[in-house]
Formats: sequence, structure tokens, C-alpha cells
Amino acid sequence: MTSKDLKQELQNLKAYKQERVRIGEAVVQHQLLPDLIAFCRPESGVSHQACWSLEQSFLLQEEACYPFLKEICELYTRNINSSGKRPLCKISGILTKKYYCNKDNLIKKILHQSMREQIVEGCFQELISTDRTANMAYSVYSLYELGKEFDWIYPELIPVLQQKLQENYGNGFKSSARRILAKIEG
Repeated sequence: MTSKDLKQELQNLKAYKQERVRIGEAVVQHQLLPDLIAFCRPESGVSHQACWSLEQSFLLQEEACYPFLKEICELYTRNINSSGKRPLCKISGILTKKYYCNKDNLIKKILHQSMREQIVEGCFQELISTDRTANMAYSVYSLYELGKEFDWIYPELIPVLQQKLQENYGNGFKSSARRILAKIEG
């Protein structure tokens, strides 16, 4: 598979998991992660499809993605549509959970402060601007973890979550929001 082949595959990609997994695996196998990450940018024309595939590359071959975390974190500050942001928010949830856990791991060495700040920016933007509950839930969990380091996050996050709880979102998101509020306040 070449970069050109990858773009063609992404142009034809539908949301079926089997296809996303196939492309995600092929990208790692053919060492095309830099190309896939570049295709995640909005100007590529295949941004959300590339983000779907990046999620699968990350879930299936997480450590192969580590050398490209700087480029992945830069995506959080880009204007990617909600369909593409969901997999990025899911990746941020995994990264932040590992970074702030008590066990020593490689993420603690390679997820630099500037990268964490980009995740904060992207997750807050997604939480505030989207009505997609999966995106919001992943963002909230990431922001909760990041708030363990950045002391300004919780005072900003609490009123946003309280407002979202008053709005017409599904019970799944509301349950997540209440759980995070209880952790912050308790």
C-alpha cells in the first residue's frame, strides 16, 4: 500500500468497523502512519475517514503510534468535524488515563506538556461546541484526568457540565457527567 492507495481507500471508506480495522492495520504494516495523520487534517478531503482509521491503528498497535504522538496531538487544535473528532477524543481518553495512572509507563515519558495542552484545548472545544454525546463523554473523561495536573480545568469544567445536565442529552452522557462531577466535588 502506498500513500496514494491509502487516500483512495479512505475516499471509499464507509463507517463499517471491519473496513476501519483493515485500513488501520494496513497503515501500521506499511509504515504509513505519517500519511494517515496528514490525511486527518481537514484540508485532505478524507479527514474523518482518516481519523476513524487512526483510532483503529491506535487501538490495535498503540505503541507503533507513540513516535507520532506530537503529530496526533496537533490534530486536537484543528477544525475537524464531529465524526472525526470522536476517535480523537477516544484516543485522548486512553492517553490521559495512562498518563495520570499510578503505574510507570512509556506515555508518562513521551506525552509532553505541550501535547497535553493541545488535548485540553481540543477536548474543551469539542465539549462546548458539539451535541454528539460520545464526543462529549470522551472529552469529559479526558478533561477529568487532565484536571489532576492543570488546576484551572475543574473550575471551568464544573459549570459546563452543570449546564449540559440541564439540556436535552441522553442518559448515558448525563450519567457520565454526574459521575465526573461527583469525583471532582467529592
